[in-house]
Amino acid sequence: MASDDYFSQGLRLSREGKWKEALQAYKESLRVDPANAQAYLNLGFVYYELGYDTEAQQSFERASQLQARPYLR
Repeated sequence: MASDDYFSQGLRLSREGKWKEALQAYKESLRVDPANAQAYLNLGFVYYELGYDTEAQQSFERASQLQARPYLR
């Protein structure tokens, strides 16, 4: 599956409140595309919902770092 497929699966599972399943989908999305800032952001929200505050903060920080990177031309 492509990163977008896993990401979409993570969105659907999150909307259904299936946090552990969503966590795995976002992790797979990031395995395929480790530079996906939105996947890190969503992963952070899932970690937060599961009560994993440290992991949530780390995911939010990584999303912020990726979004702040200048694009190469």
